Amino acid sequence: MNTGNIGDRLARAWAAAGHDLVVAKDGEDRKLAPLLAELGDKARLGTIREAATFGEVVLFSVYWPRVEAIVDIVGDALDGKVVIETMNPLGVTADFQHFHDLDFMRDGSTSEDLQARLPRARIVKAFSTLAPPVLEAAAWSASPVPPGIFYATDDAAAGHVARGLIGDAGFRPVNADPLRAARQIEQLGVLLHHVADHEYGGDTDLIRLGLTVVEADPSPIVRERTA
Repeated sequence: MNTGNIGDRLARAWAAAGHDLVVAKDGEDRKLAPLLAELGDKARLGTIREAATFGEVVLFSVYWPRVEAIVDIVGDALDGKVVIETMNPLGVTADFQHFHDLDFMRDGSTSEDLQARLPRARIVKAFSTLAPPVLEAAAWSASPVPPGIFYATDDAAAGHVARGLIGDAGFRPVNADPLRAARQIEQLGVLLHHVADHEYGGDTDLIRLGLTVVEADPSPIVRERTA
């Protein structure tokens, strides 16, 4: 739902993996015409409500200030469904500058908020730590360590479904359960902004960055301690 910068990347990957899709736009759906032409019979256009009704799994990739309006539209259509939400709690100033809502992030997450709004949906947090230009596996083909996709949920079966779709998108899933851990996943976005500003060249390089978890190889080095 709301096939924007994140949704169109994932739509391409999931269509290539054999999934059938209904794509919807919160706004002018004419903007989806090039994507629909590219995906052919693997995808069709629908309304927000139709997309919510169609899918066994729904990607909830909505602009944070629009959450309440979209939830009102979908109503009970997401009851019982796996809902993968990709949001970050971003506010916007009068001159359209985006910022992380740190007050909100102190005690909550977009995932927990959405779960409260949709209590019968099976919410999974995922796909929120990579900028859209690098949310395609090909962007990492020459990288020695590709990024992981962190996910969190209170529903183990929904998490298993999300793991499969993360793999179908060409990435490695990293389980950070429970859903409350979405707070820390969203805070990684703040960390990446700091790293981009102080280690790299700011916003220009932010879209090139990703995070993952690596394991020591061949093994950790354990040394005897002297009492």
